[in-house]
Amino acid sequence: MPTLLRMALVFGWLSILGFGGGKGIIPQMHTDSVQYGWTTSEQFSQFYTIGKLVPGPTTIFTALIGMQAAGVVGAIVATAAMFVPSSILMMVAGSMWKRFSASKWKDVVAVGLEPVIIGLVWSSVLTIGRGALHAWPAYVMAAIVTVLMIRTSVSAPLLILMGAAGGAAFLR
Repeated sequence: MPTLLRMALVFGWLSILGFGGGKGIIPQMHTDSVQYGWTTSEQFSQFYTIGKLVPGPTTIFTALIGMQAAGVVGAIVATAAMFVPSSILMMVAGSMWKRFSASKWKDVVAVGLEPVIIGLVWSSVLTIGRGALHAWPAYVMAAIVTVLMIRTSVSAPLLILMGAAGGAAFLR
């Protein structure tokens, strides 16, 4: 199957499955991107990091995967496939959600999806960690950031700056 068609199918399907935010589809996106040779695991983690740093949805990094795999056209195809199907689905779901706003099933579905989303987010964390943590200082930095995020009110931008400084000092 040609790369652009495969990319459109993979990212289109992931787009539809990415309810609750893009973090839930990161593990499958990683698997597909590496399996089809579009990126390496390390590149995927780097692209994900860039996606977190730029304004907008994190999954914008699919453009980088597409660019890596098939140039500018690949970036366009990957980005369109990631955002168009889910946008259409959300417009339809939004109108249905409003229509059934008085139904008790709406609340049951929302409560039932919460643990699924949490599990998918933790799976994403582990997937990204596999590609990013490649030396013992990286593991130490990840542990420190995790503790600081959970136990203190240190802001994420400050942690990012500290991580950049730590990376420059220890991960050359």
